[in-house]
Amino acid sequence: MLREKDKVVKNTIAFVDVIIAWFSFNLALLIHFKQFTFVNNKDSIILHLLILGIWWMLSKALRLNELYRSRPYSVVLFNVMGASVLGAGILGLFVFVFNLFYIGLTPIVYFGAIVTVLTFIEKVLIYAYMKGARRKGLNYRTILIVGDKSASTFISQIIKTKEWGYRIAGIIGDDELRKTHGHTAPFLDNDADIDKILAEKTIDEVIYCQEKARMEEIMSLLTSCQEVGVIFRMSSPFFNMLTNKTHLHYFDTTPVLTISNTPMDYLSLKAKAFFDAAVSFGVITFFSPVFLGLALAIKLTSKGPVFFKQKRVGLRGRKFWVYKFRTMVTNAEELKAELMTENEMDGPVFKMTSDPRITGVGHFLRKTSLDELPQFFNVLMGDMSVVGPRPPVPEEVKEYERWQIRRLSMKPGITCVWQVSSSRNDVSFEEWMRMDLEYIDSWSLKLDFIIVLKTIRTMLRADGR
Repeated sequence: MLREKDKVVKNTIAFVDVIIAWFSFNLALLIHFKQFTFVNNKDSIILHLLILGIWWMLSKALRLNELYRSRPYSVVLFNVMGASVLGAGILGLFVFVFNLFYIGLTPIVYFGAIVTVLTFIEKVLIYAYMKGARRKGLNYRTILIVGDKSASTFISQIIKTKEWGYRIAGIIGDDELRKTHGHTAPFLDNDADIDKILAEKTIDEVIYCQEKARMEEIMSLLTSCQEVGVIFRMSSPFFNMLTNKTHLHYFDTTPVLTISNTPMDYLSLKAKAFFDAAVSFGVITFFSPVFLGLALAIKLTSKGPVFFKQKRVGLRGRKFWVYKFRTMVTNAEELKAELMTENEMDGPVFKMTSDPRITGVGHFLRKTSLDELPQFFNVLMGDMSVVGPRPPVPEEVKEYERWQIRRLSMKPGITCVWQVSSSRNDVSFEEWMRMDLEYIDSWSLKLDFIIVLKTIRTMLRADGR
């Protein structure tokens, strides 16, 4: 399915954005200088490299590489223009700061105009292709609809507008709604167990569509969604229940009330995404010699691969491969069963102070947290964030209590609150879960900045296990 390849598609689009920017810059130089020989100039080569880094980060940070389901082309053009102006402005500032006046700002202006046109054409072509793909049932999001007869029009709109890419996993309603849409999706009675449905099925969103909204029903449904981190939307004349994380979202001209228990500040989230892209790109680039040195040390001191790959659970239960420097012997998972009696953690997590599976180099990597470095590739790929709840393994999630599932409602991170706490090696599993939920509820850019600084301090202390 296309959704399983979503991250690959996003990174491919970001790469195409970079190539278009690179081509646009060369075309601007050709128009201005009437020849390509200018690329041989040292300063021009530096500008080329700068473009590669800038446009990769802009594409990620401004989400130009993401494919929205119901976005008009005017908005796409506005975002492309914003990225082009910002990117060209950074290049112009670079020319000014380093006194590259012989290059001039004219090629930069040409570049900004060309990259805007070509990038917008690229986006239009991609959107046209993806809308066609969604019409065929690919790249979908699963929704559960709870409604009465008034939901009939909305359900018909969802079915008709296939380019939105929404797949109805189930409908909970009365007999009148069953008459019109009983064949649309699995139909359940009004007394269906919502908690059981959300636990057993992959549901991205729950949409409540009742003509006469009942407060008790809404509160019960909202609580169920909040507990497991599922988005709740409401389409109803009843819009009195508002929270500080509520906003109106439009499906064409149909307004729905959206209530999320995760951070929704658009600008702050954009800044977080830009920070993730910039930091991961910088760490991978500048610490590449460290990567090579650690890889060599691991290879020379123990048998097995340099990297350890493990399936983890990310945002709302989506699974991905996480990468770390290998710190254990290759048959560590097989030996784990024999060591379960030595587990020092409560809950589904395994941890012991003197784990015999850890290699000599592995002890150093764990103390300094350097084994986590390859996860910056996960951040660059969009699977993780620099700061966020640590991604659990699927076996742990199966043993979560219901209230603990909500920690999956935010993108997992390389570092988090409990990892920088003074008692990080002794914190209980339940306290760990509560600290993650407190992070989600109180998230801000300032909090992320503080956690990053404390992470550096923790690495310098080298007291990890």
